[in-house]
Amino acid sequence: MKVLKTSLTHALLALLALYMISIAPARAADIVLKASHNANQDEPYHSGMERMGELLKQKTGDKAEIQVFANAQLGDEMESVQGTQLGIVDIAVTANEVMANFAPDMSVFGLPYLFKDAEHMDRAVGSKQVHDQVDQILTAKGYRLLGIFFAGTRHIMSKRPIGSINDIKGMKIRTLNNPIHIEAFKSFGANPTPMPYTELYGALETGVVDGAEAANTNYHSRKFYEVAPNWAMTGWIEMVSPVVIGAAKFDSLPKDIQTALLEAGAEASKMERKVYRDSDQQRLAQLKQLKVNITHPDIEAFRSASQKIYESYVKTDGQKQLLQTIRTMD
Repeated sequence: MKVLKTSLTHALLALLALYMISIAPARAADIVLKASHNANQDEPYHSGMERMGELLKQKTGDKAEIQVFANAQLGDEMESVQGTQLGIVDIAVTANEVMANFAPDMSVFGLPYLFKDAEHMDRAVGSKQVHDQVDQILTAKGYRLLGIFFAGTRHIMSKRPIGSINDIKGMKIRTLNNPIHIEAFKSFGANPTPMPYTELYGALETGVVDGAEAANTNYHSRKFYEVAPNWAMTGWIEMVSPVVIGAAKFDSLPKDIQTALLEAGAEASKMERKVYRDSDQQRLAQLKQLKVNITHPDIEAFRSASQKIYESYVKTDGQKQLLQTIRTMD
């Protein structure tokens, strides 16, 4: 009987221990990285960053994790990139055109009609050759490249229809504050008007601008069609978004965490690019259901008008090398 009581006691203690383990909070990660982006939580940026966090936890045995802050909670894109240098933000996902303000050779990715299509873009930015060249460019400016996200094939929204390149003449089109984007829309005949993305809806609503460029996904997600119901499918750029971490922060991490972070970034970027391509197609179908006025101007007219930009903005050895590498992957 005494043996039975002892066994029962041990069993109860074991069950109690298992119960306590099950209700105990998960062990906090040793390293927590803050990541910033300016998209909604239902957009591919967010799912890409969440996936990067999941992979990092898996690869490090929960020693490191990523906290993702959406909707510019930690600042807009410019502020987030600056924040990686100040220690306010650890990881930032930003339109390449913003990144080019800090690393000018990155401006190559902003050239209109650089890629033949989204598949060409994916082959190029997913390659080791392009990744290594971009990482070298960014490292020289105090950043490290974790991956390259996709921000969609970009078209033009407007308050009045665009059936041809002639219809855009004189329109005030919101662009990023980037010289190549500004020159591209000047070449189309528009009046480019740089402003923060967070101000765009109100600017369209009040007539401060007549239109803007965007992808199917964020045009639909942000409900820009409510204030700019015309959608011209120009495909003027396949927009990419580097995922960066401050070099000082990266160098401070243990080597095994660095390796896991780079691997997580590459894998999550591949997933995000596919999700964005799929999302763009799904959102286009939804835009059609919403009766958005979708037009298909002659793309060759836009392409031809913008080719002179290449001569003006591809000048450094780094830019020429990157452009050549991208072209070989067509």
